[in-house]
Amino acid sequence: MSIKKSLKYLISGINTYGTLKNDSYIYFTFSDVNLIEEINMETPSKNEPIKSLKKQAALNKNGILVENAGIVLLNNFIDILFHRLKLTEEKKFTSTENQIKAVHCLQYLVTGLTYTDQDFLSLNKVLCGLSVNDTISNEFEMSEEKRSLIDGLLYAAIGYWPEAKDSSLTGFRGNWLIREGNLIELEDKWELTVQKRAYDILLRKSPFYFSIVKYPWMNKPLHVIWQL
Repeated sequence: MSIKKSLKYLISGINTYGTLKNDSYIYFTFSDVNLIEEINMETPSKNEPIKSLKKQAALNKNGILVENAGIVLLNNFIDILFHRLKLTEEKKFTSTENQIKAVHCLQYLVTGLTYTDQDFLSLNKVLCGLSVNDTISNEFEMSEEKRSLIDGLLYAAIGYWPEAKDSSLTGFRGNWLIREGNLIELEDKWELTVQKRAYDILLRKSPFYFSIVKYPWMNKPLHVIWQL
């Protein structure tokens, strides 16, 4: 399937979800999208909320340990998501406050939670152009509109990949987005090594690009090492 057809299919899925939910704000136009990302297959527990991540991110000789490395799969969704959440305009955050909100929105995208200790948010900070040493709140108050927008995006992503069409949001998050990784800062880039799982071979069929992540607001690119 060509990238153009892939994009049309994905946007159609997002808009269909928005229509079913009667949420007029969940509507994407073809001019909004750059590309998109990835999906899953196993489903862990039923529709239980994903529990808080237990391990505290820590510095070691190789960098920072993170628990949400799989967020890079949604690389090409993130720019449009921030725009739709009214956090950015013309590829820039409209305020530092919105930059911090973006950090929490990414974590909700990964876990479905609105409370996360900031020690787990190092990768999010990098993706949002903040320093990993910046102090932010642990909790974010998110409206139902924003939850629906983010969940709708994930539903569309799941529906886009035939092998994942029966996955729940919890299953998708648990299998792909909640993933350990090592985050290292180098002179000219960040480097993220993602923990490998047996079913990652499915990523070889992915039409999406996440090897290098670089948004206009980031100081330097993030290079992703994900062995398939």
